Amino acid sequence: MVACFCFLLMAVKLYDIPVSDLLGNLSIMILGLLLIIAVAAVLGRVIALLRKRR
Repeated sequence: MVACFCFLLMAVKLYDIPVSDLLGNLSIMILGLLLIIAVAAVLGRVIALLRKRR
């Protein structure tokens, strides 16, 4: 985690990448991850319900 933080700090300092862009990309990745987890949970529930019926 420290190395990742250092890399992001270097990107902000050396390449003049705005912090708002990094935070925007991070929020989009987190929303995508939550969407994938939600779909997997719903699919797991459907499979469990289908197995219970038999």
